[in-house]
Amino acid sequence: MGFVIATAYGNFEHFASIFWYRLSKNKKGDGKMILNHLQSALYLIMNAFLYPVMALLLAFFIWILMLSGGFISEWLLRKRIQRPEWLAAKLCNEISHAAYRGASQQINAYLEGIRFGNLCWKYFLRELAKEITEKREHLDLVLENLLQEYQIKVEKLLDKTRILIRIGPMLGLMGTLIPMGPALLALSQGDLTRMANSLIIAFSTTVVGLAVGGIAYVISVIRQRWYEEDMKDISYFSDLIIKNLNKEELDGIFKEKKREK
Repeated sequence: MGFVIATAYGNFEHFASIFWYRLSKNKKGDGKMILNHLQSALYLIMNAFLYPVMALLLAFFIWILMLSGGFISEWLLRKRIQRPEWLAAKLCNEISHAAYRGASQQINAYLEGIRFGNLCWKYFLRELAKEITEKREHLDLVLENLLQEYQIKVEKLLDKTRILIRIGPMLGLMGTLIPMGPALLALSQGDLTRMANSLIIAFSTTVVGLAVGGIAYVISVIRQRWYEEDMKDISYFSDLIIKNLNKEELDGIFKEKKREK
């Protein structure tokens, strides 16, 4: 990124110096000459963005290939957590007997038995195991905080592809339009070789930009559906824990009242 910014700044500084040199040579000050200088300035600014746009497109293409590899790996290893009711009942049984470390061990044993699975689910359960050991009170608040942290983590994962969905085609369009100016100029001068080279750059950047945006869109849509399913499962799991704990507390109160009678 630093190289791209430095290249853009260097090109802009070079073209700006040419523009001001031409403007200083204008002694007549007529409007037509000023308009020509303004057009030249815009043309120079446009050309200054060509190499940074090409470098960014190449970087984004490498980035989307890496994201695609991670997506395929996640798809192959992905497996929804089974029997959340069983795990919730086990945890509630341990917590009701004040065996918080035992509840944490139940979660860790459950995770060790899962060879494949969703990384976000595993992250949630690992954090829950830590929180149960360290914070033994207000478990409902702890679960709510973990749910919010999970949502933030999911948004960060989805933002990577959302950026490419917008920026990829945008850079592709810029990479298409920028070489069109030199191509038309070369056509007017009869330089077909230069025109062909400019058109090759224009069409290549278009294809790369659209490919980046299209792949990122597919990954984003599928991952969003996955994470919505996981969020539903995690919320259901959390509700089971709270409901079972409340039920056990009420059962304990009823038993104490019967003993008092």
